[in-house]
Amino acid sequence: MLHNKKEWISGYFFILPSLILLIVLVFYPLFMTFIYSFYDMSLVSTRYLGWEAYQKLFQNPMFSLIFKNSLTWTILVVFFQCLLGLGSALVLKQTFIGNTFLRGLVILPWVMPGVIAGMAWRLIYHPQLGLLNHYLQVLGIVDQPLTWLSSPTMALYAVILAAIWKGFPFSTIMYLAGLQGVPLELYEAAEIDGANETSKFFHVTLPSMRPVIIVTLLLTFIWTFNYFELVYVMTGGGPAESSHIFPTYIYDLAFKRFRFGDASRFAVVDFLFLLIFSLFYVRLSFKSEESA
Repeated sequence: MLHNKKEWISGYFFILPSLILLIVLVFYPLFMTFIYSFYDMSLVSTRYLGWEAYQKLFQNPMFSLIFKNSLTWTILVVFFQCLLGLGSALVLKQTFIGNTFLRGLVILPWVMPGVIAGMAWRLIYHPQLGLLNHYLQVLGIVDQPLTWLSSPTMALYAVILAAIWKGFPFSTIMYLAGLQGVPLELYEAAEIDGANETSKFFHVTLPSMRPVIIVTLLLTFIWTFNYFELVYVMTGGGPAESSHIFPTYIYDLAFKRFRFGDASRFAVVDFLFLLIFSLFYVRLSFKSEESA
């Protein structure tokens, strides 16, 4: 009994540094952010508003814009990352010359730092020097260069395209692993039943990959909704705040305008939204462990 008690104490002693770091770096900032959200705070004044602060938040026109932008950004990026990831995984699953090289090449956008990717895409979108405008003019699609990142109607969608390119390799890796885990016996049984390639894809491949697809969608949704550097490097939330999403607008409020109360309220809403999908992911993980 004494030996078990010593092991129990030793166990907590070893995880104590991690617990302290978790409290200092995660739980305490979360708690203080929630407290600050009830105040109208700046560098020069602090005024308690209580729940009126959240009423003020929901009446703020910027809240509806940021929420709409965040949903548009997340849904489009996640959807096309899933589509491109699944398509490229199906191609890379085939055996052909250069398959190994392509598998290594396709991962490069994902491992590239977001700041570098953002700077590269800013050059691609440059009105005079950018490759995109050059080839669009060569092909006769446009008559004059487009200002992709300076247009309030195009800036967010330009960044979405860059985010799809940068993030789809993760989906590719996940789906490629899922494809390799589909039992060959199922394909053989489908062929005996006379199924063609399309039928095998929809009735064998997709159902077998369902757990992998759901986990990948949840993970990419969480990461994309809270993504920061690519948007901030490419547009800074502009022009005229048209491409701001939650993380970039929170940063802008807190560290450029020093409106800590407003930033905290946006951060709380952002956290609650992410918490919902994180709980879905945790629940799904526990179900997978139980079924295993």
